Amino acid sequence: MVDDIKKTGDFLRDASGEWGREITVDRNYAKQLALQAVGKTPVFYGGELTAPVAYKWKISWNENAKNVAFWNEYPEFNHNEFMGWTSHPIEKPFAVFDLISTLEHSRILKRFEVSDKLLSGKRPKAVPVHLNGDTLVAQMLWGCILADFVSIYVAILNNVDPTPVALIEKLKTELA
Repeated sequence: MVDDIKKTGDFLRDASGEWGREITVDRNYAKQLALQAVGKTPVFYGGELTAPVAYKWKISWNENAKNVAFWNEYPEFNHNEFMGWTSHPIEKPFAVFDLISTLEHSRILKRFEVSDKLLSGKRPKAVPVHLNGDTLVAQMLWGCILADFVSIYVAILNNVDPTPVALIEKLKTELA
């Protein structure tokens, strides 16, 4: 078990090193994703296994990028939100991201694929983010770290400082 933890730690350290500020856009996946989302409202979708990662992406976007974001999970997405994408032109100001694990059940993976096909022309095409790692824990942690990098780059592109949360602090003071 200790060896597994060390292996996962090494894997995550190496992966996050590829997303650093000194790494140019052409080699930096986090910066590439940020450029696809800047100026838009992101919507993150996960499957039954990756829903917590989708929620984490939403949180990172809200707090770091100071940018409203939404999330949902499959199969719940197909029961109601799916229809919400059909009522307006494709030129919606959204960026859609599908957080996909190879460990997800095949039926959930099929839902990602079929939903994107059926919503073609009704919403922006989903950007698949394939979570890397040999285990579910590694994939989830990889996805969570990537969320922070991408959301910080979006903050920079939005010309906002990702660190202060002054409004939250004010809310806490007002509620005290």
